[in-house]
Amino acid sequence: MREHRPVPWVWLALLLVVALAAPGCGARAGSGPPSIRPGTACARCGMGIEDLKFASTREAGGAWRAYDSIECLVADRTRVPGGTAWVADYETKTLLPEAAAWILHGDFPSPMGGGLAAFADRPAAESLAVATRGTVGRLSALPPAGGTP
Repeated sequence: MREHRPVPWVWLALLLVVALAAPGCGARAGSGPPSIRPGTACARCGMGIEDLKFASTREAGGAWRAYDSIECLVADRTRVPGGTAWVADYETKTLLPEAAAWILHGDFPSPMGGGLAAFADRPAAESLAVATRGTVGRLSALPPAGGTP
């Protein structure tokens, strides 16, 4: 007869780590946007997305729509409604949900010439606003044309 031996603590710890990590292994629908690849065509103007610090995206009609600029995102929302927007942080190029982003409208070049950029950090946006004679606000405050309210 074989003697029963307890499972070593190492195996229990490994099992616990696997059990805790398993729910987060697959991305669930609606958990966030896919990353935007350079060269992807803008869903509104068709221009290739080259400068990721101005890029944005949103889900509409069951598909993700990518944009080369915040201006294109805002204008496209009036044509194809729906979906929470995600905008790239100007400094890190990381996509942020629109509610977490501060939008700068200033006098600086952007892909569509509107001078719009998103920031995760309001003081960073305000610092560039001073240098570019701009204003800082939320995406929801922008009019449909993508300009200043």
